[in-house]
Parts: sequence; structure tokens; C-alpha cells
Amino acid sequence: MADTTQANALGLELSTFDLAAPQADAAAREILAAFRDHPVLVFPGQTLTAPTLAAFARRFGRIVPGVNEKYRHPEAPEISFLTNVAADGTVDAFGVTRASAWHYDGSFADPSPHCAMLYALETPAEGGGTLFADMYRAYERLPPALKQRADGLETVNHFGLGPEGGDYYDDLTPERWGAYRPVRKPLVRRHPASGRPYLEFCMIHTAGFVGVRHAEGRALLTELLDRATAPDNLYYHRWRPGDVVLWDEHATLHRNAGDYPPNQRRIMLRAMVEPAAA
Repeated sequence: MADTTQANALGLELSTFDLAAPQADAAAREILAAFRDHPVLVFPGQTLTAPTLAAFARRFGRIVPGVNEKYRHPEAPEISFLTNVAADGTVDAFGVTRASAWHYDGSFADPSPHCAMLYALETPAEGGGTLFADMYRAYERLPPALKQRADGLETVNHFGLGPEGGDYYDDLTPERWGAYRPVRKPLVRRHPASGRPYLEFCMIHTAGFVGVRHAEGRALLTELLDRATAPDNLYYHRWRPGDVVLWDEHATLHRNAGDYPPNQRRIMLRAMVEPAAA
């Protein structure tokens, strides 16, 4: 088991795979089988390039490029940097706080990525972790009345308009804003692989709920988040250089823990993946 705050089924370490090598079908099936039961998989000790990370990611579907072109990798544009280091070597202020709100990637789009992965190149001497919340258990543990209400709700998702979306929304120009439209999604969904129900919302891009007043919707999002991120429902991954972490975007929320000095370098590569077209 990788470093975790609680011994639960959310995170599993798999140390026998070399992700730089072409994955044989049998190995790929083994990884996918583990992924159905453990929404966060950790592959330690990897040595990858952006192209080899992309080759591994394509085993799970089509890679979705990040929306911010500034962070796209020059050797593989579908791969993005998550970094607190600017091109001139100074601190990238947005990179320090980026992804520090609870979210799932691409929640403003439909379809959104079904999984994502990070590969650690440089990590802080202390802290610098990523937190994951189990959204299966978050739904299972709702009080009956709240669960019944959640079953009938739809979220409204729009780029940057969630309670913690200001860092994204404030930087939009009018022409960029025109590229986004509201997207409705059920708050409670059934996982396409496991068939289990889970909660799906995002504090960056979920603006509220269909038919619910704005203030009431914000209060409900806060209540759901508080329940989903209870300490015994979390997995904290303490990064080591060479770690690859693959996570299920359906079954988890995640965020940058923000627990490291911003002058310590934290550089990672990211791939987001949506299912391949049938």
C-alpha cells in the first residue's frame, strides 16, 4: 500500500510494471482489473519521457490536451506540465496554487476525462502531496434523506463558475469565455465499469444545481464536500521522483494538498484520458 492516511481500498501500489516498455495485452488487462477495484494506482520508480507517458496513457483511451496551452509539453502537446517553475526558473505563481481546490478534471465538458495520470519529475523535500477522496463511499455514507435528494439532482457546470473557480474564471478573455457553455450532469451517476453509484461535482466548475437557488446550491455543495472529504475517506499520496499515479476521474475527487514551500520545485507531467470512440 502506498503512503495513505487510512487503510482503505482507494490507493494501491503496483511495483512490478515498467511503464516505459510497450505494455503487453496481459499486463494491460492486469492493470485495468486492478483499476476497477482501486480508483488510485501508484507505479513507483518509473523513468519516462513525455512520449512514453503518452504511449502508456493511450492504453486507456484518447488523450485530452489541457486547456491551458502554456503548459503543453513541446515533445508531446497532449501531455501537460504541472509545475511551479516558470520558463525563466522563477516561481510560477499560478503553478503553486493550481488544482488546490477539490475537483475532477474536465468537469465543465461532456464527455469529461474518465481517468488521468501524473508522473513526478521533481518533488519538494517535504510535502507536495496530492489528496484523493473516495466518491463511492461519499455517496454510500450520505444520510438517507440527503441521499434521496441527491439522487434527483442535476449539476450545472460552467468553466470557472464553481465556488473556488476564481483563478480560472478571472483569467478568461471574452473570446475564450465564448468557447464554454453550461453542461448539465446528474449529481449521482453509475460508474460505467463497476456499476456502482458515486457523487460527481467539482468545486472549480460546478456552479450549482438545476432548479435550486444559487445560495442554497452553494450551501449544498459545501455540505457534500465536507462529507466527501472526511479524513477517513481520503488518500494522501506523498510524491517521490519517478512515481506515476493513475486515478479514476469518476470515482474520486482530488486536489493539490498545497503543503510545501513554493520556492521548492515541484514538476510533473499530466495526461488526461477519455474513452476511445466505439
